[in-house]
Amino acid sequence: MKKLLLLPLVCLSLYGEQLQYNIDTLIEKALLSSPDLNVSRDSFKISQQRTTQADADYLPQVDLYAGAGQVGITSSATTENGTLITGKITASQLIYDFGKTSGQMEYYAEESNASFASYNQEISDKVNTVKRDYYDLLRKENLIKVYQENLLLTQHQLTRAERYFTAGIKTKIDVADAKVRLIEAQIQLENSRYALSLAYVTLDKNIGNLNESVKGHLYIPDLNISEGLYDSLPRENMAADALVQFAFGHRQELKRFEYKVKSAQGKVRQESGDYYPGLYVAGDYQYNDVEESLQLYMPEQQWNANINLKWNLFSGMRTVAKTEQAKLTLLQEHASLDDAKLRIREEASNAFINLRKSDSNVKLSEELVVAAKEKFEQAQKRYENGLSDYIELQEARQGYINANADMVSYYYEYYIALAALDRAIGR
Repeated sequence: MKKLLLLPLVCLSLYGEQLQYNIDTLIEKALLSSPDLNVSRDSFKISQQRTTQADADYLPQVDLYAGAGQVGITSSATTENGTLITGKITASQLIYDFGKTSGQMEYYAEESNASFASYNQEISDKVNTVKRDYYDLLRKENLIKVYQENLLLTQHQLTRAERYFTAGIKTKIDVADAKVRLIEAQIQLENSRYALSLAYVTLDKNIGNLNESVKGHLYIPDLNISEGLYDSLPRENMAADALVQFAFGHRQELKRFEYKVKSAQGKVRQESGDYYPGLYVAGDYQYNDVEESLQLYMPEQQWNANINLKWNLFSGMRTVAKTEQAKLTLLQEHASLDDAKLRIREEASNAFINLRKSDSNVKLSEELVVAAKEKFEQAQKRYENGLSDYIELQEARQGYINANADMVSYYYEYYIALAALDRAIGR
C-alpha cells in the first residue's frame, strides 16, 4: 500500500508557459507543488523513521570500545607502571519480553500506517479542493458572459427608449428607468470580474503557485446554454446505501482511525509487558596489549557469554498507571472509529442528496431558460406594439438574465457536488 506514496512524486510533465491547464494538469501540479502536502508527506516519512527505531530494539545491539593510555598498579609488594592498549566488543540480543518490544513495534508501525492514511486523505481533500476551485472559476467566467449580454440588452433598451421618447411614443420615465438599469448592469458586470480575479487567487493558492499564476493559461471550455446541458452531465449510478458502503471501504480518514485502534492495542501490549521479565543473551570479548611487567595483573584476552533476566518488581505504580492509560486510549480510539463511521455515513449521504438536488436544479433551470427567453421575446413585441408597459418588459428581461445566470451556476454546482461526493466516499 505504501507504494501509493509515489503518487505525487511520479515523473510528471513540466508545464511550459504555453500550456493550458485543465482539471487533470491542475491536480497534478497541486500534488507536486502544494506545501501542505509536502508537510504531510514529510510527517509520514518521520513516522517511518520512528518505526525503524522501534524495530531496532529486537535486533542485536553491538558496541565497540578502544582505548590507549598509561596504567599503574600498586600492591603491598610492588608498583608497576606501563602503557595499555585495549579493545572491547560487546553484544546483546533480546530473546523475549512478553510483548513489550513487539507491542512497541506494532504501536509505531500502525502509527506510521495512520500517518500514511492521513496523507492520502489530504491528497483526496486536495483533489476535491482543486476541482471545486476550478469549477467555481468556470462558473464565474461564464457568468461574466451572461452579464455582458445583460449589459448589451440594457444598452439596446436605452437606445430604443430614447428613440421612442424623441418620437413622442413613450414617456421620459422609460428613458430614466433604462439608464438606471444600465448602471445596475455595469455594476453587476464589474463585480463579476472582481469575483473572477479572486477566484484565480484562490486557485493559485490551493495548487501551490507561489510566484506565478494560471491566469491566461487556463482551459476555459465553451458553454452553450441552449445546447441541452442537462443531457451532457455525468451520472452517478450507485445508490445511496452502496455509496456509504463504498466509503467505509475506501475513505482514507476511516482507515486512519482503524490503524489508530491497532496502534493503541500495541501500546497496551507494550505497557503491560512491564509486568513481566525480559530475557536477554549477552557477551563480550576484550583484548589488552600491555607491557610484560603488567601481564600478570591484566590478561591479554578475556571473554564472557551469559543469559540475563531483567525484572522490575516494583516501579511505584508507574506500570499500573501507564497500562490503564493505554487501555483508556484504546477505548477512545474505538469510540473515535465509530464516530468517524457515523460522520462519513452522514457526509456520503449528504453529498449524494446534494448531487440529486443539483441534478434537479440543472434540469429545471434548463426548462426555465427556454420559458424565460420566450417570455422576453413576447414582452419585446408587446412593448413595441404598445400592448404592455416598460415595467413588464424589464421584468421579462431580468427574468431571462436571471434564468441564464442560474443555469450557469447550477451546471457547475453539479460538478462541484460530484467532486464532493467523490471525496466523501474516497473515490
